[in-house]
Amino acid sequence: MRQNRIFQVEPDLDESDINNVVEYLNSGGWLTEHKVTESFEKKIKDFVGRDYAFTVPNGTIAIYLSLLASGIKKNSRVAVPNLTMIATINSVLWAEATPVLVDIDDTLCMSYEKLIEIDNLDAVIFVPLNGRTGEAKKIEEWCKKNNILLIEDSAHALGSSYQDKKCGSLGDLSIFSFTPHKIITMGQGGMVLTDNSEFAENLFNLKTFNRSKDKLDWHDGFGLNFKITDIQASLGMSQFNKLEKYINGKKKNWITYKESIQNKNIKYIPFRDSEVPWFFDILCSDTEYKENIKKLLEEENIETRDCYPPLSLQKYLTGTEKTNLELSEKISENILWLPSSNKLKETEIAEIAEIISD
Repeated sequence: MRQNRIFQVEPDLDESDINNVVEYLNSGGWLTEHKVTESFEKKIKDFVGRDYAFTVPNGTIAIYLSLLASGIKKNSRVAVPNLTMIATINSVLWAEATPVLVDIDDTLCMSYEKLIEIDNLDAVIFVPLNGRTGEAKKIEEWCKKNNILLIEDSAHALGSSYQDKKCGSLGDLSIFSFTPHKIITMGQGGMVLTDNSEFAENLFNLKTFNRSKDKLDWHDGFGLNFKITDIQASLGMSQFNKLEKYINGKKKNWITYKESIQNKNIKYIPFRDSEVPWFFDILCSDTEYKENIKKLLEEENIETRDCYPPLSLQKYLTGTEKTNLELSEKISENILWLPSSNKLKETEIAEIAEIISD
């Protein structure tokens, strides 16, 4: 067994990250959210082509504030894909809205055909799962035509594009996440982006106590404290400076995996040229075969991760309104996420591929 563990994912930090944080700490800054955070927000919004960006402590809060800022309230009906991280639906529940589960298509993203069967929706949360973009543009057009709010949970998809526009710019509001396993990281952190000035004002007020003026304790309405720190933003800035390197590395490693794994019981869900693989996924012939691969890799000190289970199978969500969820409830149990770090080496991919191919 190999001595050094290959983790399924781990942060890729180098001297530039360390130096950027140390430089800030030596600058006399007050640590909390200020100028560096503003610079980081500008970097991201300019990259994706949005007018406004607001950092928050994590992606879950980002989705929650997107819902509140855009007027989603108790009993509002919000469509959520059945295959996504739990934060997507929990944010809807936190806002006291009513989630409606929608099945996926063969890209693992929300099915357009299943979505348009649902009546009386107030909002849709589209998730470009694992960097894949599905039929997002058709869903965006349908939402506009029917006056339905569209929120893009793009936690996996910084760097991916819908051909002519980047992920992070779809619909009325978008969110990113910067946890350690995302394509760039601040340790924790999230961001809400929008082009709507009213939503932007609401977001600012909601995350800063809705003060009538900075440093005063008079408040124009309800608000909370959802600020981050300039320390985190310093790390975010140096990570963002390596984004193109990470994008190219992800694409190259995905091709290497596909070319190296020779196994008739393994299939791949395609990525378009404009999409960036967040995690490298394989689709196994059945669940038992997937578990065997996991076991063989673990015996060699190589970590993998199961795909998200369908939301509909979570015990506390069994009463949630839903469409026919046949595909998402069947396919997810056969998907395995292989080691996918930015720092993954070609020799490590070759080792993993040999075990799976044997």
